[in-house]
Parts: sequence; C-alpha cells; structure tokens
Amino acid sequence: MLQYRYLSIISAAISAVSEFLLCRKIYIKIMNRYLKLTRLATLVAGCALVSACNGGDDSSTSSIKNNYPYRNLSICKDADLNGQCGEQEEKFTHLSGQSATGPFLIDSEGYFLTAHSTSTLVSPFTTLIQNEMLFNPTVAGSVGQARNYLQQVFGETYNLEFSTLDTMHGPSKETQLLLASFQYALTLDGDAPYLKIAAAVDKMVTTKSFDITQTLTQADLTNSFVNLNNQYLLSGSYTISGLVRPKSISINENTGQLLILSSLDKLLQINTSTGAYSSFSPSSASSNALLNLLGFDHDDDDDDDDDDDDDDDHGSGTGGGTQLSSSLTFAAQGQTESQAYLVYQPTSVGDKTISNTCNATGDNGIFLSKIGKNSTVKKLSSDIKIDSYGGGSGTDIKPPVVVKPTIPTSSAKCHNNHIKSVIPIFRKNLVSAVFTNGSSYQAELQLLRSDSLASTNRKHSLAITTPQLLLNKQESQLLVLQGARAQPIILDTETLMPSRYITGTSIQAATFVNSDNELLVSNNTSTVSWLDIKNSGQTIKKQTLDSKIKYVASDPTGRYSAALTQSKLYFIDNASRSIINEIPYIKSSTYKMSMLTDKIIISRAGAIDYIQFSNIVGSSIKVAYQVLSKNLLKQWMASNGNSLHSTTLSHLLQTIGESDAISDDFTNIDIEWLPSSATTVNEVTEAKLSGYYRSERISIYKTLR
Repeated sequence: MLQYRYLSIISAAISAVSEFLLCRKIYIKIMNRYLKLTRLATLVAGCALVSACNGGDDSSTSSIKNNYPYRNLSICKDADLNGQCGEQEEKFTHLSGQSATGPFLIDSEGYFLTAHSTSTLVSPFTTLIQNEMLFNPTVAGSVGQARNYLQQVFGETYNLEFSTLDTMHGPSKETQLLLASFQYALTLDGDAPYLKIAAAVDKMVTTKSFDITQTLTQADLTNSFVNLNNQYLLSGSYTISGLVRPKSISINENTGQLLILSSLDKLLQINTSTGAYSSFSPSSASSNALLNLLGFDHDDDDDDDDDDDDDDDHGSGTGGGTQLSSSLTFAAQGQTESQAYLVYQPTSVGDKTISNTCNATGDNGIFLSKIGKNSTVKKLSSDIKIDSYGGGSGTDIKPPVVVKPTIPTSSAKCHNNHIKSVIPIFRKNLVSAVFTNGSSYQAELQLLRSDSLASTNRKHSLAITTPQLLLNKQESQLLVLQGARAQPIILDTETLMPSRYITGTSIQAATFVNSDNELLVSNNTSTVSWLDIKNSGQTIKKQTLDSKIKYVASDPTGRYSAALTQSKLYFIDNASRSIINEIPYIKSSTYKMSMLTDKIIISRAGAIDYIQFSNIVGSSIKVAYQVLSKNLLKQWMASNGNSLHSTTLSHLLQTIGESDAISDDFTNIDIEWLPSSATTVNEVTEAKLSGYYRSERISIYKTLR
C-alpha cells in the first residue's frame, strides 16, 4: 500500500505543474527522494514527466532546447555508415511520420549522434544503443540485446531504463554528460567518427562512467581497433528465387536502395544495408490492379467493373481473354526510397501514336510515383512468391478484350508512347530520357525536370535506341556508349551539348574514376584501361586480368573500382591504378554490378551478392567474427592437409597465405570448430571464437553454412 501511496503522490505532483521548467525541477526532487521505489513506480513517473514536459518530438521550448540542444538539428539516413550526411541524402528534422528506415545520423553543429532503424528520435542514448549494435559482438546486432547490455552496465548507476531510451529523451544531467564526452571524443585525431564514438563508449563501459573527458586518450582510439577497410573482401548473398531476366535494375548510391523490375513485372526494392526488401506482385490483368498493388492512388475512385469482369473471365476457355494495352517496361529508383520513375510502353494492342514530346494525356510515358505504401518488408533470405495466372484454350475463339490502364496519380508525369528508359540526375534536378519516336534503330536523348517531368527543350540525337548512359560522380557529365554505331561521347548534363569525344577505342563497359578526370574501361577483352578524359581518352595505363571482363564499376567517390571477369572479382585502387585484392567469383547469369561506399553489389539469377570492402573495423574479435566463413575454413583445410583442429585466426590466415599485416591482428583469437566430433568441412556447422573485448575474455559463436 505504501508503494501505491507514493505513486499517487508522484502522479498528483506532476499533473499539477503547468510550466515545463517547474515540472522538471519537481520531477528531479521527487525522484531523488523516492529513488528506492520499485521500477514500476519509476517508469510511471517517467512517463508522466514525458507527457507533462513534452518529452516527445512535436514541439520545443527554451528549457527543452537547452537540455536537448540537438533536438531540432537535421537528421539523415546513413545507409553506408560513412558518418556523413551527403549532399543528396534525404534530410528531415524528426523521425515521427518518416517512411525512411535507418540507421539515422545527426552530423552538424559539432554533434555526431546516431540511432537504429526503429528509433523514434536521435539522441545520445540512441547513440549508445546503436554503437553496441555496430561494435559489440556479444549483442549480435540486436536492438533488444544492446539495450539489455547497457541496462546491466549503466542502469543502476544512473537509474536508467534503456528499454524506453530509443523512444524518449533521457534525463538532462546524463544527456549533458554524454554530449560532452562524445564531443571530446570527436576531437581525437582521425577521420572515422563512428570509431571515435566507439572508443568513447568502450571507456565508459570499462570505467562505468558517462564522463570520460579526463580518461579517454588518443591511444584508446589508435590501439584498440583492427581496421581492414579496403584491404579485405567479405562475401555474402541474398537468395531471391524470382530474380530471373529482369527488365531493369537501378540503384541510388545515396540511399543504397536497389530497384528491380522482374521479367514478370514484379517490382522488388532492396535495402542493401539492412537486408530487407519490399516486393510488389501484380496478380491481375489490368494495369489498374497493378497500380493498386504498388500502392499508387488513382485519378478517380471508380474502379472499372468491366475490367474486373474481364479479369474474372480470363483463361476460362470461352473467350479471347484480356490483353493489356500498356506494359511496365522500366523502373528507376527515385531520389528518396519511397519514389520511383516508372516507364510504360504500349503493347501490341496499345496506342502507338508517335510523338517526340511530353503530352498532357495518354496511356504511357514516365510516372514519378510513390512506392511501398502497401508493401510488406521482409528479409531477403525469404523466397519471393510470384503471383501468376494462366490462360486456357478452346474451340470458340473470340477476339481479346483490350484493357486500358488507369493512369496513376503521380507527382509528375510525361505522357509518351515511345520512351525507353530514364536516368535520374539528382544533383541537377533533371532526368535524362531516351525517346525512340517509334523507331527501332535511332532515338534522341531529352532532358526533363526531375520533379515535374516538364521538358527543358534540350535534346541530343542517338544512333541506337538502347545506349549505355553513365553519369560521372558529380553528375555533371554523361557518357554515351552506342557500340559500333557511333563514337563514345561525353555530354554536359545541363545542356546535352558535347563536352568531350573519346577517340580510338571501342568501349564495352566504363566508369568514371579519379575525381571524374579519368575513365576506367574495358573493350570486351581481359584488359582494363585508364583513359584521360581531358585528352580525348588517351590511355594512361593498362592492366590485364585473368579473363574477359564483364562489368566495371566504381564507388561514389571514384577512388575504388571493381572489375568482374568470367572467374574473378578484382578490387582496384584508382589512385595508384593497381589491383588491391581479388577473389574467385564463378556465377552464371549475372545482370548488373554496382558499387556503394562500402560494398560491391552483383545482381544475378536467383540472388544478389554483396562483397563488403569497408566497415570491416572494430575490436579484434568483432572483426574476426566478420572475417570467419565456411569458405575460409575450406581454404585452410586444403592448405594444411585436411587436418581439422583448434587454431587461432592468425595461424589460419597465415596458412592460406594472408599477409602478416593482417594476420597479426588476430593472434589472440582462438577458434574451436563445432560440433567437436566434426572431422570434415561439411560436418562443421559452427565456430566458437574466444578473445578479449573491453578487457574481458569472451566467447561468441558463429554459424557456418
């Protein structure tokens, strides 16, 4: 009864206050007096305070601004974990109501604060939680385990409840301590803010104190972490059974979103940093139904009952069935993860009226529309179920019923029956579109406004209808490859006027590198070449690889590139124009290769492969967990006479020929193969890794498949 009397006193006191500052003072006084209350009483009082003192993200006062000075700073999605809010990355002030998924970042006015995907705000406490998810190998990237770990370390010391601290601001005093410690950590030498925060949190955990301004040193940052960035390649794969002969694949380097239009008109949007996807499966013969499933609104609320009847009759064997007048033929990821440019073209029974302009009406063209409103987010390891329908046959043949699509309500549209593809130019607020004008052998490039899809009246003639269009990193130039039909040319993206001609070469694949001053190209051979753009494509250097080159790509900075041959993947440093690393890669039916800040993405039949080359950093046991794989075990067994026994990761790496510079970092990481009865690679299902983390000896387990 005494406990409930205290609860009543606390609730009455808090609900009686009318000013935010007074509320805060009363709360602190009451909480200090009744610190021994049960956790339930503390939680109820804290919730009452949030309600009375406006602890959410809907408004602010001068007192709240002083307590939480980061509150209204710009937030971005840091998909590649590079610790920067890029120029083209979507920014917002509050997470409430946002469709974007994290991780999130505040990187302005001296603050560096992060939050995981399900946080409803960004604060010093969400930064603690996100740091554990990134760097603490014992929590395995789990939000719940990260919160539980921090609760055990700091909960009693500071009277905190971490289960609520990614949805509400923490107490003012502790918030200020964390802010001061994080800002101090950022003053250390180095250009990796995530690591500086990690060093600060490590010191907090070992000292059991949020104030590390007097204890954190440069040595804690310099000597505590293993960094294999750009030195090592880690491979993984996402199985997607429905990915076969896609119509188009596009990626937004700023958001890390991959958008695939499958051969069965299935849109698949993939978050390359989290391993989640949104899939959209058309199951009706009408484009109207397709747009409904994609989550689009329509110009009217009247769904055509005749269309529905036709869909019901389709395949019955008594009629000609239905045929679409339009087909979704191309999709490009928009500037945000919820936008896409969708291109419709007429089918054999559709309207083929020829026009070389954007028109006010029509069945086809480009539509800038939202996607994902009615989608289901899943893990990529799940198989994709494809909705399909089949037709029957009969002796009473009737002509097909032609179904016209209902045009989607889009933020912008360009009606035209003969648009082939689009290339968004986000930095210039433009898109480049290929208009074929009904021709099967020639076309023209046109510039449209990216937000309105209105014409800029800037055009460039093309020799073929399927050119390769490649933007440079600053999106100021567009390389146009047209095979043997025309000389490679570089256009200004704002005018489509030629700026450079590339002479004396037949380019099959290319990418801009080295501050957009060079092209890395292949010409359907086993050789890659660096070409000087300013000197009409004169060859600077050549490098011969093991076999014919299929794709080349470069990261968003142009510093690093990847080249995929028939049997290997090469990781290239463009600054030195040399190969850093290579790994075997023998996979059939590859469709496209792209490169982000931290990984290479390869789309192929049935899967998406990712090869990580950055963000391989942290404590030795955390990085060991990342590095160890079944493939590594196979290499080690093949090199030591197929003898399976306990070892260290350092010895394993040395045995397979890894350099001392890398293997020496793992001298104290012991490996035990499980089950203990295993004698062959196939029998090993798990590995136990033991090593030091935050001055304590720990063991973690990794499943090996």
